[in-house]
Parts: sequence; C-alpha cells; structure tokens
Amino acid sequence: MQERTGAGIDVVAAVEALPPLPAVALRVIQVAQDPKASASDLALVISADPGLSSRILRVVNSAAYRRMREITSVQQALVTLGFVQARNLAISGAIAGAYAPDALNALFRIEVFWRHSIAVAFRAAEYAGEGRRVDVPSAFTAGIVHNMGRLALFYSDPALVDQAVARALAEDRSLEDVEAELGFDHAATGERLARKWKLPEGICEAIGGHHEPLDSNQTLAGCVAMADRYVVGNGLLPGYICPPAPGTERVPTPAFAALMKQVDALMELVTGEPVGVRAA
Repeated sequence: MQERTGAGIDVVAAVEALPPLPAVALRVIQVAQDPKASASDLALVISADPGLSSRILRVVNSAAYRRMREITSVQQALVTLGFVQARNLAISGAIAGAYAPDALNALFRIEVFWRHSIAVAFRAAEYAGEGRRVDVPSAFTAGIVHNMGRLALFYSDPALVDQAVARALAEDRSLEDVEAELGFDHAATGERLARKWKLPEGICEAIGGHHEPLDSNQTLAGCVAMADRYVVGNGLLPGYICPPAPGTERVPTPAFAALMKQVDALMELVTGEPVGVRAA
C-alpha cells in the first residue's frame, strides 16, 4: 500500500528518491558515537573511502594548515586537525558531499539547506555540552541530518517544495505551516528515512520530533529542537532565504555571528570553495 500525504506525495517514493547515504557516512557516524573510538579508528574509516580521504588531505594541506612538508596520510591529517574538528569534517563531508547543490534550483537552495543544518549541528552540540547528559557527537550528527526528510521530498517533487517556499515567503509564514497545508511532513519523512538507514534510535527520534513542543531540554531530541529554533530565530532558514524588509538590515548577535563563522569555515572545508564564491 502506498503512503501518501494530502498533497498526493508518496512518502515511500520520497524516501526512495533520495540517493542512499554513503556507507562511509554510516561508518563515520558509528565511530564518532563510540566513546572508545580513537583517531586511529576514524582514520581507518576515512582511509577506506578515496573521496573522503582526498578531501581531508586537501584540507590539511591547504593554506590554513600549511606545514613545512606535505601531509600524505589520513592519520597525520587527523592529528593536525584535531579529533573533534576531524570528526565534524568527516561527518559533514560524508553526508553533505553526497547531495551536491543544484544550480538550477529556483527557491529551495541546497547550499542554504546545508548551512542551516550545520548551524543546528554546532548549536545542538553546544547545548549537549552544557551539563546535559547528552552525547555531543550524537547531537552534532542529529543536527546535520535533522532536515533530511525535506531534502528527500525535494528530490521527489522539487516543484511542490518550491511552491511551499514561495507561499511561505509571500505569506510571511513558516515553511512547516505551509507544508502541513499542502499535506506533507518533512520531519516524519526524515524519521522514516533515518530508520531505513538504521541510524541510532535517539537520532531517529530527534529527527521526527524537532518541531514538537519541548518536553525536556535534557534529551538529544530536545537539544536538536532548541538548536533548530535558535538558528531559525536568527534568520538562517532551512533551505531558502527571506530578504529583509526594504530599508532594514539584519544585524546578527555576537553569539550568532560567531556560530556562522564556524559554519562557513566548515562549509568551505567540505566544499573546497570560499563562501562568497558559492553564494554568487
């Protein structure tokens, strides 16, 4: 039996429309969440994937990390980057690198989608580290993938997702409200996708519940939900841009400006392109 939303979207087809999560991404997630894992374990996973290995080596041999001699092994690269930076880069690169931006997109922009997702990942990890009994790597991973259901829906029916964005902009409403009226739910679709990928249960629940009222901010789902609200509240929307009113200018708070520096630095490492070049 097909499972459809009110707008006629086949949710099963939407989940199937998204290219599979690369095996290396699943392995990186597993290693990142293992408290016993070391930089050597992460290096073994990365080394098994030529694309991710070359990306890590390119980053570590870039001007930002330049050394007297070229680094040629992933193990050396991880030592230079530091485990946390390497882990974040590996997760982001393995996942975002599998779903590249499409220059033909009209309103829904995959680059903006990833900037939002990475911002939520960093913020969720911060919340997890503030005395909560929540695993920080799991919070970062859940943040990266919390909106994958929307990406799946876009791959399935880009025109409908663009229609939702157009209405959200024209009516000054949240994209989630418009989606509900059009009959689709990206959070539920994302949870289904995460279960298909066999992601950890906590991450699946965080994806499915990131727009639900907060029962607790002491859980993984709570950290992701708070992070999503924070990022949206500061104007970084999940896949589209809402221009400021004429004659006004958005001035980010110092905390959000610092977060965006982290986001743009990681985006540049993942894509190999300066943020200004990609935005042009």
